[in-house]
Amino acid sequence: MKKITLYALSLLIAGSVFSEDKARKQLVIGKIVPSNPESSKIIPVKPRFPKHWGHPPEIQTRDMVELPYSFGRGSSTLAHWIMEKITQDVKDSDSEEGKKKPKPKPPVKPKPKPRPEPPTDVKERMDSYKITQTGLQDGLRKNLEALGKKPSREEVRKTLEKFRAENKDTIEAQKELGKSIQEWQKENRPERPKKPEPTAAVKAKMVQVRTAQKELDVVKKAFHEKLKNSRELSKDERLELIKLFKQSNADKHKAVKSAQKDLQKEIREKVQTGERRE
Repeated sequence: MKKITLYALSLLIAGSVFSEDKARKQLVIGKIVPSNPESSKIIPVKPRFPKHWGHPPEIQTRDMVELPYSFGRGSSTLAHWIMEKITQDVKDSDSEEGKKKPKPKPPVKPKPKPRPEPPTDVKERMDSYKITQTGLQDGLRKNLEALGKKPSREEVRKTLEKFRAENKDTIEAQKELGKSIQEWQKENRPERPKKPEPTAAVKAKMVQVRTAQKELDVVKKAFHEKLKNSRELSKDERLELIKLFKQSNADKHKAVKSAQKDLQKEIREKVQTGERRE
């Protein structure tokens, strides 16, 4: 009886192991079949083309290729049609750009006249000034570096005073030498071209801009003083005050912008004939 019971138990265990093993094989090797096979079908999405291209060709080949510019997949007929439409769009955009009025060239800045070459004695003075000035700067730098990384203001002040006292004669001589060089440069400076006189219309618009800007500046100054004297107000109250100021002076802002715009238009419409804008 015991043998029969043990045999039955061994069969039961073996059967359960076999069924588990079979289930594992089915999971690994087999394919999951959906309950509704129709739901597993991939429905192709039709690509959406620009309206001005019109309808795609009705008669197409049955092959399947990648369509250009990420339009998905479709026939080679459709691919050729897409390329034709894109090429036409590029040509149309180029022709439209060509019809646009070209922007006027920016005014050419007049080239300054070259400065005359200094004579030998002036050159010698310039060289002497540079050498002495470099020596003074290096000497002062060494004295300041000797104070350490973080010297006090008093230490720096005393070091500067001592350096000036020790090099008083040299510093005075440098000042005189620098003045003589500047005088020569001033006498031999090339004349700048005179600015062209603006027209009566431009002058009138310039006056309008200045008048409108002046009125706005007066109002702004008064408002800033008012804000200074209203520190007891909260942040929200101050923001509300600024908002009301902007609303009440919107016309003045518009007047300034409008006057500036008219002036710019008047200036830009002037045709440049020479080196400077007339």
